[in-house]
Amino acid sequence: MSLFDYELLKPLKPLKPFQYSPLSPSKRVFRLVQLLPPKPAIIPGTQGTIRIRLVEADIDSGIHYDALSYAWNVAAGQTKPNRKIIVETNEDSFKLYVFPALENALIHLGSLNITEYLFIDQISINQEDRDEKSHQVLLMQDIYAKSACTLVWLGPPTRASDRYFDIVQEISQEGVLSGLMGPRLGQFMHVFDAVMDPTLSVNEEVREDRDAVLDLVHRYGDRFPLDGFADVLDRSWFNRLWVIQEACLAPSVIFVCGDKSLCFDCFRGGALFYNIYNTLWVNQITGTISQHVLRERDALFGKTIGLRRIFQERKAIHDTRVRQGLHDLVLKYNVNDDLKKIGATLEQDRIFGLLGLAADDDDLRNRVRVDYEAKVTHMYSEIAELLLKESIDVLLFNQQPKKTPGLPSWVPDWAMNLAIPVGYMALKQPTFTAGGAKVEAPVLVKNEHPQLHLRGILVDEVLDVGTRLHSAQSDPQVAEQIDYRSAKLFFDEVSKFAQIGAATVQDRNPSGSGAEVELGLQLRLCDSSRSYRHFTQTLGITPGIERLEALHSSIYSLGERLIRSDETVASYHITRIYRTIGIVPWYWEPMSEMESLRICALNPVLAGKIACQAIRDFTIDMVGLVVASFRVWFASKVIIYRRRFGKMNLRPSRETVEKIGLDPGVSLSPDMNIFTTNMLKNMRRRLYQTTAGYVGLGPPDMRTGDFIVIFHGGTTPHVLRKLEGEAQGDKYQYMGEAYCDGLMDGEIFEDETKSDGVFVLV
Repeated sequence: MSLFDYELLKPLKPLKPFQYSPLSPSKRVFRLVQLLPPKPAIIPGTQGTIRIRLVEADIDSGIHYDALSYAWNVAAGQTKPNRKIIVETNEDSFKLYVFPALENALIHLGSLNITEYLFIDQISINQEDRDEKSHQVLLMQDIYAKSACTLVWLGPPTRASDRYFDIVQEISQEGVLSGLMGPRLGQFMHVFDAVMDPTLSVNEEVREDRDAVLDLVHRYGDRFPLDGFADVLDRSWFNRLWVIQEACLAPSVIFVCGDKSLCFDCFRGGALFYNIYNTLWVNQITGTISQHVLRERDALFGKTIGLRRIFQERKAIHDTRVRQGLHDLVLKYNVNDDLKKIGATLEQDRIFGLLGLAADDDDLRNRVRVDYEAKVTHMYSEIAELLLKESIDVLLFNQQPKKTPGLPSWVPDWAMNLAIPVGYMALKQPTFTAGGAKVEAPVLVKNEHPQLHLRGILVDEVLDVGTRLHSAQSDPQVAEQIDYRSAKLFFDEVSKFAQIGAATVQDRNPSGSGAEVELGLQLRLCDSSRSYRHFTQTLGITPGIERLEALHSSIYSLGERLIRSDETVASYHITRIYRTIGIVPWYWEPMSEMESLRICALNPVLAGKIACQAIRDFTIDMVGLVVASFRVWFASKVIIYRRRFGKMNLRPSRETVEKIGLDPGVSLSPDMNIFTTNMLKNMRRRLYQTTAGYVGLGPPDMRTGDFIVIFHGGTTPHVLRKLEGEAQGDKYQYMGEAYCDGLMDGEIFEDETKSDGVFVLV
């Protein structure tokens, strides 16, 4: 018997906890894991205990190793790892605990006979030593970049995931998509257009690729496992923040699911095949189709966001070699808009987990202090100060309600769901320039409650706040849609505020006609001027206003009709029908007491006939009321049921739209989608009027007495609330971004009555 076998079979004895030897913070050293054969289980047929050996290495030594990327998947409420593994040293064996997800990964990797050294963050870093974690985080970029490969462990297999890996392997072996993603990438869009429309005139090379792709779709399209694709993309790994740099910095990536594996290009090729196949499928739809099918495919598109993140970052790091700064990375990976929020085990990692992706010469990255001992509120405040020095618009990410308690009002909570600001068309594309050019950086006063000093101009005080809000439909068919009833009511309130604002505008500039000024205000206040700017810039002033007015009227008309239909349904309630008639039936007006006695005494037969007639008329009336009420109630439920569960027509005909009294040229145009999308961006925003007559839109919790302020360098105005009490002085609470009509392009600097001031935000 060998010494190794003896070690495995020697009598069980209690293992001491493994004690990490400290890593020198002055050196670029880290730990690697070597997988050893597992210790046999006492019960035959069960899994043995994982055994490993830890080795210290210098990053710059050239040692060959792989990195393991996986999702920790820590159960809610679990704070300590509970799965034992054995750490072998030259002196003895020790026990170390890991979380179940890592144990599962090591069991499968052990069965694959992985012989390379592995960097596994949960084991390689002493998780109980915050100083070591802070030091190792600064080395993460080099640790993953210098690895030979990153093994992405997606989790245990399922039948669906196995089918997906198998068919993607088959598709990849064809070599068609790898050519389009590689040497012939430059002509990919020409091939894609030709696949969608085979009648397009193309050159011979594009034609060959088009035919090859069409053949691929013909042979594999119906076999492509949508459930398997969804199963794989639903793995939590795709929605974890740390894995982005783990999968992007390494030279190569291999996805592992059970005993199936795919290289990164093959995995990406599977997603590309689905995009081509699905787009072609949508283009070929001619009739109605089940909402369930559409939801399934729409959900699949949303699930690919995690893979798209990895592809974009790998391209920036390995192909274009143009990395983003930390400011842009923080926004990119923490502003989720209507997508699922990316996950992080520790909220500090929403910043620290991005350091390895930032450009080496990024000044902001080099000024971040990595300290896991610091409270999240303090760390977020420090980061906010650094980010605000690059852009005042970081304030726009102070959205409510915040998830992290104790944050100053001016510090964004990166742990919550964050939307792209209303004043931005895209994350890097501001619509307005209210604050002009950037002039001076804000000043952070550090104390127990950090304060931010910002220079800006006080516009005015809020005098009145509206009550109506834009809202989305509670039961959208597939994608989110505007609620037309609330839109109509919101437009009505806009008209009232526009009348006030128009009078103020004419006082400042009497040249314009009152009707034109009021119409312009109505159209701009509908969605913070997003659509107004879009259409007037693309179509011109007059055509743009006419187009937007037509869109506005179409939505208003549809909302008005829906409200009237709701009122009609409500009026057919039994009690409403009865009250609406307004005529009291004769049997509800009894005879006088003397006349009743006289008829009953003199002619009891007549009295009986009158009673029978009353009962008959009452029965007929009640049956009629019930039938009428039921018919309308049933019809309304059928409409709701059909809308919620019935098949959809992705391309409704002009005749269908005309039947409900709408203009097909307006309702079916792409412009309608632009307008409604902009309205959805303004959900939960209220109209306001200031004492000087300015009107606009602001956050939902703004109130009378708040202030509209424009900070230098900011793209939009902001709403501040002055804190009460003498001890507070001139300190403000930050409430949110605002739209203030007439002051969105730097006009405030032309007003000589306004002067600069310093605002203290707490």
